[in-house]
Amino acid sequence: MMRYKWTFFLSFASLSFVIAQASPDAFAQNVSHVATPQRPTFTSDTSTTAPGTMEIEFGAAATGSSGGFLALPTMIKYTPDVGGGVLHQAEFSLSFDALERNFSGPDTPNRFGRSLLLIVRRPIWAGDRFSLAIAPQALFFLREIDGARVGLTGLVAFSDGPNTVVTNLTWTVATDASTTNPTRKYDVALDYGRALGTSGRFAVFAGVLTEKPSSSAVVVSMSQGLTYRMRPNLVWDVAIAEEGFGAGPSGYKILGGVTVNVGRLR
Repeated sequence: MMRYKWTFFLSFASLSFVIAQASPDAFAQNVSHVATPQRPTFTSDTSTTAPGTMEIEFGAAATGSSGGFLALPTMIKYTPDVGGGVLHQAEFSLSFDALERNFSGPDTPNRFGRSLLLIVRRPIWAGDRFSLAIAPQALFFLREIDGARVGLTGLVAFSDGPNTVVTNLTWTVATDASTTNPTRKYDVALDYGRALGTSGRFAVFAGVLTEKPSSSAVVVSMSQGLTYRMRPNLVWDVAIAEEGFGAGPSGYKILGGVTVNVGRLR
């Protein structure tokens, strides 16, 4: 158990150091591009990365269920600097686990994640309080599961002062259905967040996720956490999620990470 905790801490600390060195401007005080974190909530909101800039989200996720599991979820996001048309404000993102480790046995190796998730998230309407976006997506399995999954997410966000409510409805289908890759899957996620204090640097959130694969019963998960906007382009987060309400294996997951806008690509 001690080795498990140290692996979690050292992996997260190492990734934090790497990203800090990746761009001289990433942690600069004068960077004006505001980070738009989509982690560690169940939902993604309708805001996208500033046009022409790259944003990186990374962290560590450890499960407390039997055996233990560690992953380093990573997302790279980029919005082309396009003045109009279909790609205007469209954000392209690639998500993967930079490392995953199963602690159920003494000789389990550290490996790259088992899938790649490509999402194009595009706002379609934005008002003072209410906004809409869509996000077509494709999930590609690298091992253990055959085929891929394709689908679409509808995103709705409502804000009122320090309060924000975001809802996602996702539908995906399998290109090669199996017991581990269901023919159809519906997800409904809801998150509530509230900025704290006059500065709004700290915010708390709570959410619920309902998943319904075509081949099994409904699975419900809940989460709560805290975010801290250290600088406009840098946000830290920590959360805990309880999984397995209803069907599915029960357990909990501890998450910690950072979102940083590294500025324009040169």
